[in-house]
Amino acid sequence: MKRWYIFTTRSSVRIGGAENEDRISDLPEALLLQILSLLPVKDVVATSVLSKPWRSLWKLVPKLKFDYENNQSEHETYSEIVSRLLLSNKAPVLESLHLDFENGKCRSVDVGMWIGIAYARRVRELVLHVISKKRSFKFPTSLYNCDTLESLTLRSWVLVDVPSPVCLKSLRTLRLECVEYQDEETFVNLLSGCPKLENLDVNRGDQLDVATFTIAMPSLQRLTIRDYSDAQECGGYVINAPSLKYLLIYGLKSLEFCLIENAPELVEATIMDVSEIITERLLESFTSVKRLSLALSPLEIKFPTGSIFYQLVSLELYTHKPEWWNLLVLMLDSSPKLQILKLIGSQRRSCKNYHSAFRNWNQPKNVPGCLLFHLGSFMWKGCNRLGEDEREVAKYILRNTNRLKRATFSRIIYEENSSLDMAEMVEMRKDLESVVRASNSCQLVFECKKDSLM
Repeated sequence: MKRWYIFTTRSSVRIGGAENEDRISDLPEALLLQILSLLPVKDVVATSVLSKPWRSLWKLVPKLKFDYENNQSEHETYSEIVSRLLLSNKAPVLESLHLDFENGKCRSVDVGMWIGIAYARRVRELVLHVISKKRSFKFPTSLYNCDTLESLTLRSWVLVDVPSPVCLKSLRTLRLECVEYQDEETFVNLLSGCPKLENLDVNRGDQLDVATFTIAMPSLQRLTIRDYSDAQECGGYVINAPSLKYLLIYGLKSLEFCLIENAPELVEATIMDVSEIITERLLESFTSVKRLSLALSPLEIKFPTGSIFYQLVSLELYTHKPEWWNLLVLMLDSSPKLQILKLIGSQRRSCKNYHSAFRNWNQPKNVPGCLLFHLGSFMWKGCNRLGEDEREVAKYILRNTNRLKRATFSRIIYEENSSLDMAEMVEMRKDLESVVRASNSCQLVFECKKDSLM
């Protein structure tokens, strides 16, 4: 890979060996600070030796990112480096502070001091990432009281202990990535102190500290839940979010329930790898969504009987799940206003295919209303190595969709097997182009992208 290095002096800039007039230093200070904000603190401080105008510029950078591994010194500890540089910063407002540190190498009092300095500087975004091999780091209670904080991320080996409601009245984004909770009340108390929270991201690993996550947030608009817990039928989620617009749920393989008690404004939802225990009740909550993405197998879930997705206009369905085609039929029958259908297949040859069982698909006796009156766009992305029976799904849609304007089939062409892949693509193209389409204006598009198996 070709790399370009920029070396700045008072009068020149050397780029890849060519010397030119120094134009970087002539840029507006606001733009220079914006560029420096993209760099780790260590690199930002290093720019002070470039020239006289740069000696103090680094102190005005409004975004600071301290990377534990890249901020080591023989003369100072990591805590001393962070304290010194944080106290040296003179930006009018500290927009962002990102702290990585190793548990056991930094004292709780030091972390509390850093947070206190950031809060005094009216910090807007705070990211705390703990590196640990044994125990979790308990943050001081001062973390949970700030008037200016708008975004908070707690990541890995963090013990969240909130005995009483907090005060984060400006917080709009909260990310909790594989942290531990003291108890269930801690999670409730944390959310109750965020009256303006709009975006919540909960990423749970193997922690068993909370059985039921209760998410009752009137202001919440986006909710992401990723749960990788292996505990068998242990607890779940209760969601009460009257302003919720977007929901993503991934996992929940071993939980007992995921109840959406109140989400009348929900517009878009993505559900992937959810167990049979909770799927039926979950899908019943999506009858008002307009855009829906599903990575589910009808062998692993229970489809809600009689449910009609009256508002659904866009459906995205992953085709790597066993008997996915039967779920497709159920969704087509239940979505009378569907306009966009997107199937997403495997992008890799090594991924498992389910061609052998495809004969279990039964073509609908009656053509779904959405195919007759509304569907205008059909896309099959990653249609590598489609079996003969899988092509029948595509042919069925082409034959029965009256208002289809465009059908796109895209696949990966691997350099190691380019001849074979191209031959398969040509064969599939001839096969699909021979279909008599219900829509005379339907355009067939075939797209290829080269890639490597490595």
